[in-house]
Amino acid sequence: MKPNNCLETTVENTSQADQTDDSTLKIVSKQFLCGIPVRSIRWHGLFERELSWDEQAALLDVTVDHPLVRRYPLSAEYQASFLKHIIAQLSSMNVEHHDRMYENYCAMLTPGTELPLDDPSIGLSYKHYELPHGQGIISLKESGAFVSDGTTGLCSWQAAKALCEHISNNRDDFHGRNILELGSGVGLSGIYLAKCYEPSIIVMSDCHSSVLTALKENVRLNFPNAAPVECDNPLVSLLLDSGNTLMGVMDLDWQYISASNLSQLIEPDVIVAADIVYDHTLFPALLSTLNYIFCLSNNRCKFVLACTERNQDTLNEFLQLLITAKFRINEEPVSPSRHFHWDSSACNIRIFTITRAFS
Repeated sequence: MKPNNCLETTVENTSQADQTDDSTLKIVSKQFLCGIPVRSIRWHGLFERELSWDEQAALLDVTVDHPLVRRYPLSAEYQASFLKHIIAQLSSMNVEHHDRMYENYCAMLTPGTELPLDDPSIGLSYKHYELPHGQGIISLKESGAFVSDGTTGLCSWQAAKALCEHISNNRDDFHGRNILELGSGVGLSGIYLAKCYEPSIIVMSDCHSSVLTALKENVRLNFPNAAPVECDNPLVSLLLDSGNTLMGVMDLDWQYISASNLSQLIEPDVIVAADIVYDHTLFPALLSTLNYIFCLSNNRCKFVLACTERNQDTLNEFLQLLITAKFRINEEPVSPSRHFHWDSSACNIRIFTITRAFS
């Protein structure tokens, strides 16, 4: 029940303070939708004063009761953790909780709930990334675990978010280009490029069956009106035309790049990748792939690589291989986390532009 002493508010009578609250709610909502760890959410003073019944309802409306979340829910565990934090904050101020607060929290904890929560097969749920400059939202089905179904490719990693920040600050390098993404995972960087930069063609690639399945679902989810295009290449499992961009999903095993018939689909101007330099046993195949793709473009393409430096020796080993193969490496400044939330204090992200002298 709604407390009798709750202050009624209307849009017409919204005060300047309420407008500030609206701005705060938008900031919190953006972080919630993309699943920022609850301990890392920046609340911007939301709990510095008591929240009225209506203000609690407004917070629920832009988070756990957001229409997008209702249709494509974040993990139940994450939503429960989010609500538990809010309930604890309100309890510490002796504020009566909105009925919907506990209703939602209990629903997240109840086995067999009718809410369309996690995919029980490999723990998949959704995250929603609000794009800069009002460019819309990317919704991705992904895993909350580091390793799911034997692969690390079922979640969006920090370097992919840093790559998106870099892309947003270097529009001319990507707009209207032919783009190939290596190790696309669930598709954050590739879908962002396809949505906002109108490449002539973008091919998103990976080689794990579960990752490719999730990637195709995510491309279809974010481009529901794109028209299917026939393709003779058996490694291309999805090819869509959005009207501005041709988008492909390809099973691209670096060990067999020469047999991929990639050249029939795309001659890349730009290669992009995030978090693919972590296992030195993959370096020979990756280097062979880069050599093959650069030859397709007569060495006129460039490779933008974002990586998390987990082991400095491993990264240096790969960079030295590139130098030996006559590639040129330019380290780029890493853009601050403005639009795509990632924890720059917890990991060392590095971004490189890799080119080669024309033959």
